Amino acid sequence: MNRELILKALIDWNFWYKNQFTGYPRDDYVKKVLSVISSWYVASILGVKRAGKSTILNQVAKKLIESGIDPFDIFIINFEDGRLTSVQNVEDLFKLYEIYLEIRRRKDTKPYVFLDEIQRVNGWEGFVRSLIDRKEAFVIVSGSTSDLINENVRKKLAGRHVIINVYPLSFKEFLDFKGLSLRNETDLIAKEPEIKAYFNEYLSYGGFPGIVNSNVKEQLLLSLYEDILTKDVIASCKIKEVDKLRILSLYYISNTGNRVKLRNISRQLQIPLRTVQRFTQCLIRAKLLYFVNPLSPNLSIMSRAERKVYVVDQGLANVIGYRLNSNFGSLLENLVFIELVRRYGEENIFYYRGKKGEVDFVIKERNSVREAYQVTYYLNEREYKGVKELLKWDIPTIFLTFDEEGEVKINGKSLKIMKVWKWLLSV
Repeated sequence: MNRELILKALIDWNFWYKNQFTGYPRDDYVKKVLSVISSWYVASILGVKRAGKSTILNQVAKKLIESGIDPFDIFIINFEDGRLTSVQNVEDLFKLYEIYLEIRRRKDTKPYVFLDEIQRVNGWEGFVRSLIDRKEAFVIVSGSTSDLINENVRKKLAGRHVIINVYPLSFKEFLDFKGLSLRNETDLIAKEPEIKAYFNEYLSYGGFPGIVNSNVKEQLLLSLYEDILTKDVIASCKIKEVDKLRILSLYYISNTGNRVKLRNISRQLQIPLRTVQRFTQCLIRAKLLYFVNPLSPNLSIMSRAERKVYVVDQGLANVIGYRLNSNFGSLLENLVFIELVRRYGEENIFYYRGKKGEVDFVIKERNSVREAYQVTYYLNEREYKGVKELLKWDIPTIFLTFDEEGEVKINGKSLKIMKVWKWLLSV
């Protein structure tokens, strides 16, 4: 381990001698992280590549420094840095930490340890566990694959860590990035033309922070997609049949919002079922794709049924997906899904499929259904069919559309119709 090279990397990543990039404030995430670590839990920040995890770490560090913490009491390192290739296992991690401890100015305080993209170091959870058990340091870890919470990690850090999922920008955050302030209801009315113009941009190109204010959005999305596939799928899963992986990934992204079944995909793409199963798990682990189960009281039926597929960001779905014509309806549905994940968590989202129709999203909390959402670019009779079946069980349902609002009466019940952009700003 080259000490001088390590020190140069530490100087570059930390606030010791210079300010670091902190970007636009994402205060909700910062508050969650500070709350978790103040209780001596590990904050595990998980999210797709370029969702803003590293910037959030810097924002947490800045907040701590503003509260009076010595910058040298904060240790930030990103393990994607090429100068850290010698740090491969838990023993190396302890050596790296010892180098940091030697240069700390104070010895009577607890340091804050930020380990970015830590999943690249084998056995890192043992290092973190030792710090937390001895209350030696406050710890934040982050990563762009679910390896951050794999079985070994869950066992080692059981009861000692809290997962904080980070997503690309919500529409409210997107408007903040654009400098459009909405303080009250009159702002919504007065600035509606601007909001709608920005909503069209958000629908088409998504909310990755580094892309929002760029003039080359499509090129950056293509580059980001390649980065995710190469580093967090192909390399992470040690995939050799790269062409098959790329075909499968493109298939999923091109079918955003559609029902899929692995056996059918295997047959259509002529890829062995086991390969489809393995590659699908790799795409999920990279936080690129999400799958939604149908609502059913029978777990066995649910596990065998078709699932609906969604992409982590509608901009990726739009730019990467293969379509003969634009399908803003599926992008709208994808956008709503990710917002529901932010609000309720992916484990609580289902879709409903009845005899006569389908409802896009049903929110389940504990043992009861909270509400349902039907997403459509514009309303038509087909959208009512599935909703009529749900209404038999008195499930509150909202229609989310591109540009319609009001109420509609179905089976004697008045249901709200909302413009998607207004719904996105309603929380």
